[in-house]
Amino acid sequence: MPNPIQTSEDDAANGHTLMEMMAVVAIIAMMASIGVPLLQQQLAYREVEHVARRFIQHAQFARQAALYGAGLTVQIAPNEQQWSRGWRVIQIEAQSQTVASLQKELLRQGDISPVEVDERSSGFGGPNGQPKRIGFDAFGSAKSQSGGFVANRMVFRHQHVRGIERHAILSSGGRWRVCDPDQDSRACR
Repeated sequence: MPNPIQTSEDDAANGHTLMEMMAVVAIIAMMASIGVPLLQQQLAYREVEHVARRFIQHAQFARQAALYGAGLTVQIAPNEQQWSRGWRVIQIEAQSQTVASLQKELLRQGDISPVEVDERSSGFGGPNGQPKRIGFDAFGSAKSQSGGFVANRMVFRHQHVRGIERHAILSSGGRWRVCDPDQDSRACR
């Protein structure tokens, strides 16, 4: 039996026209243009939150190491004199008054891009703009390099998406917490 010849009318009934395909592509493009910025913002929130919580974890580790370190001082110091380049947790062993102290690195956090530490971070910068170390003594108290108690905050923000920030707040007892100034402005004071 011979095959019947198909006409263009039969093809149109079996498939989609070019206009229908273009409409579907346009709808998908509009949905993507709405969804991608929201996705980027959510990723930026997560990056800032992750870095702030990582800093607090390292600070809590430093405090615990000082509490259980047989009287050794443990410090968190910025990498290359910039907090935005990361930090390291170091244990300082003073052998004697004449011999320089030895430093043992316990943890290291590398570059935190695209997150940065805001200039508004109080207590973590010196009078000439140089960053300070945060030290923990055998009692777990947070101390500055000059020996005073530290009760300040580190402000983390996203480099590319403005308005996204988290505050890591340190109490004088060495306890940390993270707050979101958009959600709870009172807790971030």
